[in-house]
Amino acid sequence: MKKKRDSGIELLRIFAMLMVIGVHIFVYGGYFDSACEQGGIVWSSAHFMRLFFRPAVNIFVIITGYFMVHSSFDLKKSYRRVLSLYATIFFYSVVLGIIVLANRNVFETEYTVPIIVGKMLLPLFSQEWYFLTDYILLCLFAPFMNIALQRITKYEYQILLILTSVVMSLWLCLSNLEPFWDVLRDNGHDGLFTGKNVFSFMYIYMIGGYIGLYGKKRKIPQFLYLFGAFFCVIINYFIWTRFDEFLTYEDVAMSYANPLVVLTAVFALSFFKDLHFYSRVVNVIASTTIGIYAIHELEYMRDLIWSKFDFSKMDCSDLTVNLIRIVSIMMFVFFAGAIIELARQLLFIGIGKLIPARKQKTPIT
Repeated sequence: MKKKRDSGIELLRIFAMLMVIGVHIFVYGGYFDSACEQGGIVWSSAHFMRLFFRPAVNIFVIITGYFMVHSSFDLKKSYRRVLSLYATIFFYSVVLGIIVLANRNVFETEYTVPIIVGKMLLPLFSQEWYFLTDYILLCLFAPFMNIALQRITKYEYQILLILTSVVMSLWLCLSNLEPFWDVLRDNGHDGLFTGKNVFSFMYIYMIGGYIGLYGKKRKIPQFLYLFGAFFCVIINYFIWTRFDEFLTYEDVAMSYANPLVVLTAVFALSFFKDLHFYSRVVNVIASTTIGIYAIHELEYMRDLIWSKFDFSKMDCSDLTVNLIRIVSIMMFVFFAGAIIELARQLLFIGIGKLIPARKQKTPIT
């Protein structure tokens, strides 16, 4: 009998996807720039919300580490999952690419037809979605990482996390603050600083793995984990809004490698992993998150969506109205994508049932 997955972390996965959409509203939808022009509480809330949404990517990766670290070394099983994920990505790349080619008057793009086709057929290598490319690469290396992570002692794992945290987080962020520019250097590691790369994903994966192996429920109030997450966001906000001129902190505030952004993901996972309940609805919705990301973050779709929800063309002076718009757009993009992804899942299930049936009917010669 297949074990039912706890819905606590699946609920976190849903929240993380909503946070991703929130990030895109602020960046691609132009809300952050429009809100900053207003000043006052609209300005302050925009800075806070942008930081609140920021840990979303780290949350997805840390969840992966939390679950996958327990996996035994079985390349066939592990890579079957990777192929399943790639099939989803390839499906959306091809289907959405064909839609773009058939409606080039609707989707404004500077790419020629051969380039669109090439990107469409090679979504992993063309990095149609940077996150999905790095995530698949992470999953390819994960079985080998797990061998080491499962065999080292708890103390050795802690030393490993300290070393990687210094190199992949603390050093990178300090070297990008103006007071330390001439003392600490990260020459050649600009890509690591953003956190948008497979090596940063491996670092976050290891943190999730440690929580999966050793993060037993502690006898402390559960709300303290939520408090810790919000406290990290508040500290990040305070540094950015009070000391940015002195520190040149904005890029660090937005970096996935920022220790405060990493800790927010740690606290979030620590809270939701102990919410033990089962909800089929939650689990089904959570299963659509990768599809939602693929649909709304493909470059052509992204440009179309945010041209329709462009805050630079709206009056952003009223915070209440702004919040209603943001939540409404988040829900619309999320559930529209979820419905499409559920349809894709049903299609793949149907195809999967037909293939064995055809094999059985094939005569042996």
